[in-house]
Amino acid sequence: MTLIVLLLVLITERVGLQASHWQVQTYLNYYISIALPKFSQVKASKISLLLFISVPAVVLYLVLHLLNNGLISFVVSLFILAICIGNPESRSLYRQYLNAVSRDDKEAQVILHSKLAQTSLTDDTLDAEIDDIEEKTTSDNEDSSAVQETLGETLIWINFRYYAVPIFYFVLLGTPGVVLYSTLLYLVEFKGIKQSEELENCEAHNEKELKLWLEWSYWLPSRLVSLGFMVVGNFTNGLETWLKYAVNFSKSSKEMLCQVALESEKYTAFANDNNAEHMVKLTKRNMGLFIVVVALLTLYGQII
Repeated sequence: MTLIVLLLVLITERVGLQASHWQVQTYLNYYISIALPKFSQVKASKISLLLFISVPAVVLYLVLHLLNNGLISFVVSLFILAICIGNPESRSLYRQYLNAVSRDDKEAQVILHSKLAQTSLTDDTLDAEIDDIEEKTTSDNEDSSAVQETLGETLIWINFRYYAVPIFYFVLLGTPGVVLYSTLLYLVEFKGIKQSEELENCEAHNEKELKLWLEWSYWLPSRLVSLGFMVVGNFTNGLETWLKYAVNFSKSSKEMLCQVALESEKYTAFANDNNAEHMVKLTKRNMGLFIVVVALLTLYGQII
């Protein structure tokens, strides 16, 4: 069932799941509007914050367990993964960027690149990194490779954040797992808790905890996804970088993922200005590898 659901969602996501009712933000907005006032009445703590994040996943698990119906579980799994995977905004911006490249519109490329960066960055380094992008791009003696290389890393991270990680937790923990991850990502990305005036006194604490937990949720998927980059790319080049970052907790998952991806794709000897295109191809090959692994695990009865 897991493999069938995964294939159906990946096939239809690009063309048929763009409306707002197919986006998890719509439903999490509704949950937060109901649960946040009650959460604000409880003394702020890690436990209360964890409960706030876990409620949707726990409720979903209990409902599916009580119903205990294969058809219902299949339909629910299909719907949950469909709304949790992907990011229409990033997809739209990347298409606009490609159109700008075809027109050789440098100014539009800078603007769209900055917007793409905003969809994948939520920490305090966002403004600094976007400024760096614009500085490199608008330099009088600019070489377009600096922009494309940064864009390639941005696209790698967007794919990881909105595709690879949700699919990983869906395969590992089922629908409750992907709902738990999506709720955590939503609260960090859209700052659902921080925007509440009722939690003004503890917003900094909440934000810090949420970002830390989100980084923890990336730890294992980033190691496995980057391992896939080596398998579908240049294993020898990528292995040294992977070993360097795999057990280094001081490095972020994003840094590790991007560096391994860049090293793993070096064997193609691509021109710097085609970096983004090659990163997209690398992620597609990696996703294909992941589907094959899931199919093999299903075949041998390790996944239902």
